[in-house]
Amino acid sequence: MAAPLPRLTTAALLLLPVALASCGARSDASPDQDAGRTTPSPSPAASPHGVMVGTNLDGISYWNTGLPTLDLMKSAGRWLPQREGEYDTGEPLALDAQGWVERVAPPTGTQRYDSVLVTVLHDNPAAPPAMRYVVLYDGRGSIGAVAVDGARTLDDTPGRLEVVSGKGGSLYLRIAASADGTPADIRNIRVVRADLLPLYQAGLSFNPAFLAKIGDFRVLRFMDWMNTNAVLNRSGVPLTGEAIDTAPLLTWADRPKPGDMRWGDGSRGVPVEAMVELANRVGAEPWFNMPVNADDDYVRRFALYVRDHLRPDLRVHVEFSNEVWNTIFPQARYAAAQAHKRLGADGNWMEWYGIRAAEVGRIWNAAFGEPVVHQPDPGRVLIVYNTQFAWKGLEASGLDSVHWRDASGARLRASDYFDDYAVTGYYDGAMNTDAAAPTVESWWRDADGGYARAIAALRDRIGRVNAPLYRYHAGEAAKRGLRLVTYESGFGEYTPPSRHQQQAYTDFLARLQRRPEIYDLEMANYQAFTAAGGALYMNFGIIGTPSKWGNWSALERVDQPNSPRYRALTTWLAANPPAPDRARAFANAAIRLGGDGGETIAASAHGDDVLVGGAGPDRFVPAGGANTRIEGGAGSDVLMLSAARDRYRFERGGDGAVRVSGPDGTQIVTGVEQVSFARGTPVSLAAQAAQSPSIGARFSSRSD
Repeated sequence: MAAPLPRLTTAALLLLPVALASCGARSDASPDQDAGRTTPSPSPAASPHGVMVGTNLDGISYWNTGLPTLDLMKSAGRWLPQREGEYDTGEPLALDAQGWVERVAPPTGTQRYDSVLVTVLHDNPAAPPAMRYVVLYDGRGSIGAVAVDGARTLDDTPGRLEVVSGKGGSLYLRIAASADGTPADIRNIRVVRADLLPLYQAGLSFNPAFLAKIGDFRVLRFMDWMNTNAVLNRSGVPLTGEAIDTAPLLTWADRPKPGDMRWGDGSRGVPVEAMVELANRVGAEPWFNMPVNADDDYVRRFALYVRDHLRPDLRVHVEFSNEVWNTIFPQARYAAAQAHKRLGADGNWMEWYGIRAAEVGRIWNAAFGEPVVHQPDPGRVLIVYNTQFAWKGLEASGLDSVHWRDASGARLRASDYFDDYAVTGYYDGAMNTDAAAPTVESWWRDADGGYARAIAALRDRIGRVNAPLYRYHAGEAAKRGLRLVTYESGFGEYTPPSRHQQQAYTDFLARLQRRPEIYDLEMANYQAFTAAGGALYMNFGIIGTPSKWGNWSALERVDQPNSPRYRALTTWLAANPPAPDRARAFANAAIRLGGDGGETIAASAHGDDVLVGGAGPDRFVPAGGANTRIEGGAGSDVLMLSAARDRYRFERGGDGAVRVSGPDGTQIVTGVEQVSFARGTPVSLAAQAAQSPSIGARFSSRSD
């Protein structure tokens, strides 16, 4: 999907960057063709607990209204070289491997810029006005908030700033050499809301408000977070044109890393460490999209990290790239070039996609110690095949792989290595085409502004187009023993290209998706998918601003209480609970920030909790979960353990953290003074830890 373009709204921003997002309409209408035929295989049993519902996550950027990360540098824009009166000098900047500017010095020789600017928040309706942020950093030099719309620096000490954003919520930081001309070498900048800083320092990476909005979904697809719709070179630069044909293979060293300056738009993407953390915290199965030009070792190491760090009660969905069938994306061109190399001059790009996707699936299953060939019970790893919804027959080439042979010359069938057969499930009334635009505009003369006819067109689409296509693809999946799932679904209207400058058209579609009737349309789409035998329905956007590029997201901002689409999703989830033995897996971790009085702060049996005490004496009560982070805060705090001392193991971390393992699960504890065993008299936690060996920093909580 394409992100909305940020809007420059005031002349005061003349010295600030103008960020452009990639844009492109979906292409989900292709010629109807005869379906291929393969040998029938048994169809997997349908779930007795109803269709599972998951969601894609909108791309990370400084304009995204989901505000997913606590550290807003992860969603910041690119560095901008500036001088007085020139918002972008266009000069190249020397960046280190993590994306930080290596050095900002006074102008000399041919260098014209004397500072660099980064956009942290800009034109983001969800950004709170005049909000206080703490800016932490390493290195030396001058750094501060740019004085736009009331933004300013409140306090400045080495390594730490306190700033306030503008009255419209925007925030920009500028780095310059010191007043005496000493070059700046500032890096590892973190920007966190002051009231949420204790949670960040205790180890939480994600905004609790964002976690609350996605916490009910069973599956999270990370396609946009992984910057999947780009073919990158080893330096992380997107390739275009003929360079795509010879794109290098990405190695594990080229992956996104937690310390990268940013994870969002224009970057390598979000690191696997962060995605696994998110899945563990909200109890959701992750859906990863492997880079189209990743080498086998990259795939294997990614899989091994997930195997070793994802909670063992969660499954994982694996898809090779995204919409390789879709020629508007560079991965389709890459696939065509690879098909010619591997299968000959007439090689089909979809057949190459099926073969390579099967190979990626074999690597994942082998890493998890599971059978590489599809089984009725697929285990923890579910391998996904992606095809176009409206193009009947397109699926056959990649699934049947008629030219794939093993080393002995025996034919291999790609579908034997998949578990899920994925299509889209968008509903639209064809209001997004140039040909339809005059008709839609004629509706506006109706007494209700045209909404009744628009709703009728959407309802007709679900019954006349979606339902038969769901049945068709369910049949094709069943022939090969695969489950039918969607990988993206929901309201599918966007402004036709010929009306991009006509705000009235964009506004009509945005208001349409807010109409209460959309709730019933969403439900009708789920029911049509269920009736066809679907197993997993994946919503597309969860939080994002409507624009001419589309109305993809169920909510428009993270602080929006509800919407017709979001209410339908959560109602369906509530009406189709997981099996009893899966309920704990899909539960949410506890995230609790204590107040000023002494409190009892309980952990969850789920684990992966973040518990932070307040100013008073707090009591922390574990409940058996693993990997819980506890920060005591001020006051004299007690860790309340349920069993005798000899049932627990204490390990000291490199930064003062203590890992406690035993009948109450595992906790990583900082700032807590005492521990009580079996309701007994509290004793010194430090003394218990002193009896144990140090285990280094690997169990430490985040300490900035």
